[in-house]
Amino acid sequence: MKILLIHSENVEVTKNKEATSNPQEFSEDIIKMEGLILVAYVSVEDQDTYDTDLIAKQGAKVIEEGILQISGFPEKIRQKNEEIREHNKKIDEGKIKGKSRKLVELAKDVSMYQVDKVLVYPWAHLSKFLSKESNAMEVCPKIAKLLEGKGIDAKYSPFGWYKSFKINCIGHEVAEMYRDVKLAIQPEEQIKNAVFKVITPSGNELDIKLDKKKNISPIKGIDDNDFYLFLKSELGSRRIDKAIEPAHIKVMKKFELVDFDPNSDKGNLRWYTKGVIMKNLIKNFTEERVIDYGAILIDTPIMYTVKNKKLTAQTARFPARSYWLESGNDRYLLRYASDFLLFDLFSSMNLKPQYFPLRVYEWEQYSFRREMEGELTGLRRLRAFVMPDMHSLCKDLDSAVEEFKKQYFLIKDLLKDLGIKSYVIFRATQEFYNENKDWIIKLIKTENDPALIELWEDRYYYYVLKFERNVLSAQNKSATLSTNQIDVESSLEYMEDSDGIKRLKYNIRFTDTDGKIKYPIILHNSPTGGLERIIWGLIESAVRNKDKLVPGFKTWLSPVQVRIITVSDNQKEYAEKLLEIINNKGYRADYDDRDEKLSKKIRQSEIDWTPYTVIIGKKEEENQTVSIRKRLIGKPFGPKKSTAEQFNDVKLEKLLEMIEEETKEFPKHKLPIPFRRFSTKIYFRH
Repeated sequence: MKILLIHSENVEVTKNKEATSNPQEFSEDIIKMEGLILVAYVSVEDQDTYDTDLIAKQGAKVIEEGILQISGFPEKIRQKNEEIREHNKKIDEGKIKGKSRKLVELAKDVSMYQVDKVLVYPWAHLSKFLSKESNAMEVCPKIAKLLEGKGIDAKYSPFGWYKSFKINCIGHEVAEMYRDVKLAIQPEEQIKNAVFKVITPSGNELDIKLDKKKNISPIKGIDDNDFYLFLKSELGSRRIDKAIEPAHIKVMKKFELVDFDPNSDKGNLRWYTKGVIMKNLIKNFTEERVIDYGAILIDTPIMYTVKNKKLTAQTARFPARSYWLESGNDRYLLRYASDFLLFDLFSSMNLKPQYFPLRVYEWEQYSFRREMEGELTGLRRLRAFVMPDMHSLCKDLDSAVEEFKKQYFLIKDLLKDLGIKSYVIFRATQEFYNENKDWIIKLIKTENDPALIELWEDRYYYYVLKFERNVLSAQNKSATLSTNQIDVESSLEYMEDSDGIKRLKYNIRFTDTDGKIKYPIILHNSPTGGLERIIWGLIESAVRNKDKLVPGFKTWLSPVQVRIITVSDNQKEYAEKLLEIINNKGYRADYDDRDEKLSKKIRQSEIDWTPYTVIIGKKEEENQTVSIRKRLIGKPFGPKKSTAEQFNDVKLEKLLEMIEEETKEFPKHKLPIPFRRFSTKIYFRH
């Protein structure tokens, strides 16, 4: 809905002739309103007629806010002038330096800043995406009635007529206002009386207590300081200190993985060659694992129409975070998540009992969310991101629980192989937790680490249980990677809100072996979390633990796996031979062929977190061997803070065996030829 607000002195609307075949009743020849009138020109758009009561309520609220903005403007100026007088007084008294400021004067007499009446006027010219449904004409009368119910004298101009009108815009500071009102179905996200508990590694359930300063009191049996920092982030402020740049930003730029692009909307990134290699490796790694787990693959469009009522019912829950796209006379939404089109597909399928559990995996490239600018934080929170997503249809709640248990370990193994330390959270209704406590605690006990439990009195949105694996940043802020949810709502035909209104759902159904129509339970599983946040987690964890663990990416994921270094140019030919052999084996190797000291080249390999540094001198060339520095990635430092384990004068086969052992169950990726030598390497940043 689009609304143009004009504050007018008197209004007159004259009926001319019918403009449609079914106009609203227009009993008067003229509508004449005297006094200070707020005219609300309203365009009802395609998505709005999903629920005219809801959009009318939103429209009435916007008009009320406009009235308050007009009537409150003189007071706002008075307060501003008080501040100016106080500022000028301090200058006069010599307390501060500077020039005196002029008082602000109202454009009109203060008596003109009030609203006596409202006229709601249907006006098609604010949008080219108007609703073509007959119930669109209900909106303006409903807005006027809602305003009257608030004690505001309001009328509406009937829809479907050619009319002439006279207005006299008053012309003060807030006499003209424009509002874009997105249909908003607010989910029941008000969590009241949430209770937090900790499950210890031995399976004990303990309450979390706060001292007088709101600090978390020590919990019996838990002495992990990082876990307390994790609890503090989860239970306290999640706000990131904007004055401190997140640690991963410097690293991602230094390694030329990914960067900001000033030519795009903020929160959309540019990826450099090494970052693209990591993206592709993570994609293949995750996809291969979920295929082995039993998932099928699908790919849905990144945009969809708002004319499908089932899609509207869901996307209207996120109105402020949507990107709109125009194409000809139609408009589309860039997807917030893959659920919408995937669930619409499920609803059109002839689902059979033998399909279940039906696991469907999509590599969402991309999903879009218009996060507030202040919420954007490097790779942690973006407006365009890649989301590996698996949805599983299960016959009933019992089978959904069994599937959830299996997927718990799928997620656990994926993050372990990525090399990310995470903390477990379960969020559930009190009722579901009480009925399922035993198996939830049993899962937690496999972690050998404590976990956080959040319990709610009533169901939170569409799920009864949500599981998360969270990572702690270098700034001690927690963020979610993997997640899994048990959705008991989306497959139904309708859901009834707390206010009694029936909301359309996806109507995903199947005929069971007993001949009855049933609705499956859906698991929403992001097995690794968003791609960008994976890299965020890897870097933030490495920086966070840099004083006790050797930072780096696991060998299978490192953009460059092997760095070849020569003692002198005399070994260049041998180095080139090794470079070709290693790359032909499918490993990513480069050659530091710069005219630099050996120590400087080794230092550069350290800075680059290279898993294997191969050093060849005269002896290695003569013996056709190599000396290897194997980086202790993710492990404690060696003696004297050493970061590597040394293997001297060994055959090349030894190196290849070592790399194969660390990468044999993971995808491979070629290193582009220009990046195989420092002399030909492409640099994207100054």
